[in-house]
Amino acid sequence: MELTPIDITQREFRRRFRGLDPVEVRTFLDGVAEELQRLLKENAFKEERIQKLEAQLQHYHHRERDLKEALLAVHRMADEAKEKARKEADLILKDAETKAERLLERTNLMLAQLQGRLGDLKRQKILFEGRMRAAIKLHQDLLAAEAAEDTSGPLEPKPPGTRS
Repeated sequence: MELTPIDITQREFRRRFRGLDPVEVRTFLDGVAEELQRLLKENAFKEERIQKLEAQLQHYHHRERDLKEALLAVHRMADEAKEKARKEADLILKDAETKAERLLERTNLMLAQLQGRLGDLKRQKILFEGRMRAAIKLHQDLLAAEAAEDTSGPLEPKPPGTRS
């Protein structure tokens, strides 16, 4: 039996000799009591359900906050890792540039040394060629003098470096 507040307030009982019909009043009150008992149980169940849902909601709010904090921490760590990697890359690049500059300086120094040595070798070559030409000229002169001596008779020997 569904009972509304209007049903209770507008309910009229028949009059009998001594007042209201006790069976009808008792039946009505039993129905009201049953309905009230059902509503109280339903209300208690709904209260319990609300408390569970509020606790669950609170739990989810805590988890959401924790996840947001974790996400923020991960984001900060990622930013720090990127910054650290960028700094390390800069250091590696600077180190590589420094090594390249040193290598270039050594290479330039070696080049200058080799160019100096090449210049010395060219000068030595020129001196050698001059000495060879002088020696060849001296031998040619000696051969020519010998050939002339063979055809004209004995000649007096001349010291080297004197011309005829």
